[in-house]
Amino acid sequence: MWAAHVTDPYVDPTTGVLRNIHDITDAAVLAEAERDLAFLRDDELKRFPLPGAWDADHLRAFHRHLFGDVYAWAGEPRRVDLTRGGSPFAHWRHVEPALDDLFAKLRAERILGGLARPEFLGRFTYFFAEVNVVHPFREGNGRTQRAFFRQLALFAGWRVDFGLVDRERYLAGCVAAMVGELDTLADQFAVALVGRA
Repeated sequence: MWAAHVTDPYVDPTTGVLRNIHDITDAAVLAEAERDLAFLRDDELKRFPLPGAWDADHLRAFHRHLFGDVYAWAGEPRRVDLTRGGSPFAHWRHVEPALDDLFAKLRAERILGGLARPEFLGRFTYFFAEVNVVHPFREGNGRTQRAFFRQLALFAGWRVDFGLVDRERYLAGCVAAMVGELDTLADQFAVALVGRA
């Protein structure tokens, strides 16, 4: 699905598996452990909001919360370039400045508060897609974004249930959004946007 370029410092060169705090060397076992541990941490986030200023530090705190039980580098911006399906995400040196610019814009828009449903849906989709293009972490970007944006929606007065989206359409929407086509992603988020908080 994704590829890292040149030497990937996050991967053990002997096993080809992401370095992790449990020293798991089997990719399938690591994927299962990561999924299970992140699921439990995400469940916590559904019950207890993670305080922050809706900035890059806040997003990193979400990643750290979700993946800190698996990766020592959880919450740190990636230091390697990534692509998906031949399309590059932001160069790793641009991750932090891009997030700073994006979150400044989000705060200038009052964290999307006070918007009617159509306007909220449009801006929510835009910001989600932009963070996805930056892809700030080596692993766990999608789950981090969904947790972060679920809480952002609540802060703005809306309830979002990402469990309602069609996974294949959502992933296709994320790919299309990399070239600025937001309609497919917005259609999926329209399903996920279940009402006022």
